[in-house]
Amino acid sequence: MNNIYMDGVIINFGFSSKEEKKKLLHAHPDKSIYMDLTCYNPTEFYQEFPNLKGIFSALFADESKRIEIHFKEENQVVLDHLVELGFKPIKTTFTSCGFIFPRTISQIINEAYYALEEGVATKEDINRAMKFGVNYPKGPFEWSEGKEEYVKTLLLELLALTNDERYKPNKALL
Repeated sequence: MNNIYMDGVIINFGFSSKEEKKKLLHAHPDKSIYMDLTCYNPTEFYQEFPNLKGIFSALFADESKRIEIHFKEENQVVLDHLVELGFKPIKTTFTSCGFIFPRTISQIINEAYYALEEGVATKEDINRAMKFGVNYPKGPFEWSEGKEEYVKTLLLELLALTNDERYKPNKALL
């Protein structure tokens, strides 16, 4: 876990387990914490930890470094620091598991793995279809490269939360 410590504030970046995220929140009840919760249910965290003041979704940031951010208590210093780090925060009121973009792209990636498994097309064909067919900047396999663990974790969290089989990760992601 990568943390930035400022006066009374911690900004938590990076991927770690739900338990590790909670351990950090427990360890600093006197600090205002802003945390990357891309793969977990923010409602659960907000309810349990009053020191969690904001959440964001940086794990799926691409070259443009746009990230969704939600503030329970807005902090301009935190916002400015994210911008200084090169991120382009987009404020959202949506606080469900996976935010909007990571939740959507994870499902597209998962479906691409199912299409590959069923022999519908090759990875290259699926990537090309998404780039040229719907004008995505990357194909699903290009997008998931190096992020498979995030995709799997988010899908499993959504599956546990909703009990909806559409979130069942393809076996290639497990």
